[in-house]
Amino acid sequence: MNTSKNHRTEVWAKLILSTKDAERIRELFVTDFGVKPHRIVEKMHITIYHARRPLARLMPIIEKANVVLAAGDTRFMVMAPGGENPRPEHDPTKSTIGIRIHRQSFTIMTILSYRRRMLAFETPYILGNRNPSTEKKSAFGARAYQPHMSVLRPGNRISQDLKIIGQRFRESMGELTFDTFVVEIVEKTSY
Repeated sequence: MNTSKNHRTEVWAKLILSTKDAERIRELFVTDFGVKPHRIVEKMHITIYHARRPLARLMPIIEKANVVLAAGDTRFMVMAPGGENPRPEHDPTKSTIGIRIHRQSFTIMTILSYRRRMLAFETPYILGNRNPSTEKKSAFGARAYQPHMSVLRPGNRISQDLKIIGQRFRESMGELTFDTFVVEIVEKTSY
């Protein structure tokens, strides 16, 4: 029996959706689309940065934020490579569903300012032979950075046509407020 442990550090930077707006999203999915509450993501957030390694001198952060996103600047997608466009291999009912934020959004510059704070911690030692992350590219994980937020879990029984859902979402939500910026350093152990 192998009892050796492998430790891995992950860094997550997130803008957390306000409790009020998360509740409005839950209400919309339950009331208008019949989604079971346990299929709705609990801690909705925009992922700002993710790395599967420690970053030098980075400390955990929890700070107030006030980032307002127009729901009209979002589009629904399957949270999988190429999930921005409908594809036969991506079944929305069996996948995590999220919203992506248009690059033309007025809010994108604020989101990227939080991302730039994280990029400052990428050192040549941490990067190795990788190119450093930029506003559009990631050194670790998915290559292209696209601000996004997961909203539904697999098994959601949502319509196959995410355009209809997206249209109703944009009409109903108006603006979404992200009120907390969090940087988490997570230690994971596998056997």
